[in-house]
Amino acid sequence: MSENLILREAPMPGVVSLTFNRPDKLNALSTPMVRQFESAIDAIAADASVRAVILQGAGGKAFVAGADIAEYRGNRTAAFNAYQFESRRVFDKLEALPQPVIAAIAGYALGGGFEIALCCDILICTASAQLGLPEGLLGLSPGGGGTQRLTRAVGKYMASDIMLAARRISGERAFQLGLAAEVVAEEELLEAALTRARGVLKVSPLAAREMKRLIRQGPDAALPTALAFEQEVLARLYGTQDGQEGIAAFLDKRKPEFKGE
Repeated sequence: MSENLILREAPMPGVVSLTFNRPDKLNALSTPMVRQFESAIDAIAADASVRAVILQGAGGKAFVAGADIAEYRGNRTAAFNAYQFESRRVFDKLEALPQPVIAAIAGYALGGGFEIALCCDILICTASAQLGLPEGLLGLSPGGGGTQRLTRAVGKYMASDIMLAARRISGERAFQLGLAAEVVAEEELLEAALTRARGVLKVSPLAAREMKRLIRQGPDAALPTALAFEQEVLARLYGTQDGQEGIAAFLDKRKPEFKGE
């Protein structure tokens, strides 16, 4: 595979941008794209210099319009199941990245594209972005975590409204539901994502990693368990060099110099 289906750039120190690069197919997720995406995720996970990640789609018409449905034709059960398991594994890796991930969504984020967005930590959308899980129109259901992550994000009744009627929601509606952090004009989308990334760079990387884990895992535990987990994390962070540096910098009225230690 010589085609670059995932473009990696470094718009600023500490920040990596990954672009889904198949604009002629609305960035639909082919098997080669999923594999290149996994390689990019693995590289980021192993790189302590990366503090924040931005995901975006090439061409302006789509973030990711879903899976490449051409690969589904022909009742090839083994190949279909292999693709679904592979995609789910990659999406789980995305969600498990220690670095905060920002999705910059313009155009279509449907099916697997919406599932990727739901694995991210911060979503920024254009008002006209279209998000949804329309797999029912194919006689199928979401298989990359959409039924579970969307339900956890917006509740079972709203998730039912979106999935059971194959309804798309706009970027503006995503903001109203608390899915999107901000709605911006298309020409402002990348700068809005970079602004969020600059904010992430100000936070201790250890603290960001632990808060991300609390946000993702805490709601699945009973409240007393989650609160105990939160206290344990705070106590551990207090004992780190970053924790003591942050306190000292605040009292000294200077900018902290976090080292991730």
